[in-house]
Amino acid sequence: MTKEKLEKMRALRTEIRLLEKDLRELPYTRDCVQGSMTEFPYIKVTIPVTGVDETLSRALRRKIENKIAKLQKELNEFEDWLDSIEEPEMRVIMRMYYGQGFTQEAIGEEIGYSRETVYRKLKNFDYSAA
Repeated sequence: MTKEKLEKMRALRTEIRLLEKDLRELPYTRDCVQGSMTEFPYIKVTIPVTGVDETLSRALRRKIENKIAKLQKELNEFEDWLDSIEEPEMRVIMRMYYGQGFTQEAIGEEIGYSRETVYRKLKNFDYSAA
């Protein structure tokens, strides 16, 4: 796994979250139907109707779901790579930094190191060995 590919992991998680939000907010349509009151004098009324426009959203839903599946596959590769790191401490640092987008300072606070120590560990890590 290259450092450049690892840098993308933060963006992948964000993109998946945004796409999932898009799925929940598919295009809505509004229309009105005519009806009448159920009792005499049967006055004509207009009833507004709203809902997901299935004709517009079917293709969009499929496209978004396919994109999410592709991004999930990339994230699975990242998780497999993380599992190959033998040292638990480095796995935690890598997951927090590349996977969850923590800053070096926040990682240091979380695991009890200075930012400089985290920086040094990230800089000296052999990315090709894992």
